[in-house]
Amino acid sequence: MAMAVLRLCILGLALLLIGSCGQQKLDSSGLDSKSIEDAGSTTTTTTALEVSSTTPDNGSTSVSRTASIVVNFNKAIYFINSSNDPLGAWDRTGTRSVACNSSSGVKDLPILLSKDTYSNCLYDNGTIGSSSITIDLNSALDANTTYKVKVLKESLDGSRKLKDTDDGSGTQLSSDYEFSFTTGS
Repeated sequence: MAMAVLRLCILGLALLLIGSCGQQKLDSSGLDSKSIEDAGSTTTTTTALEVSSTTPDNGSTSVSRTASIVVNFNKAIYFINSSNDPLGAWDRTGTRSVACNSSSGVKDLPILLSKDTYSNCLYDNGTIGSSSITIDLNSALDANTTYKVKVLKESLDGSRKLKDTDDGSGTQLSSDYEFSFTTGS
């Protein structure tokens, strides 16, 4: 009988030791242990590229007619072509209002500014910063007018994509982002 109890105790101890096996890591915050199941897992979470804020805010009224328009992102951004060449800035040339879909002036840009339903777009200078896009107005917007801004996940001509890495491997903006504001007098 004593021998049977001793065998059960040894078996129980062996199961306890096997169950506590896993991966342990010592770092500045202390000892971190993982079970065997968790130690083999290499799940990585990827944060999607998103618009985090805009200036002016969506739906703002009485906005200055000469204020810059800024779109901020939750990560670094690159507006790259198929060769991974990033677009950093663009300068307005020619007419201020152009057809959105057919003008070579806007069809390869990451952002559209319009006072209608994107039939005609305003063409002003713009820059792409580390995590923002800015439109610098060359002249005042019309008074008491609602403007729409659309951030494109891909340029209208399909030549460039908005991504969070400059090598083409990162996440792309999942969909176009649109907001509007109304100017003051």
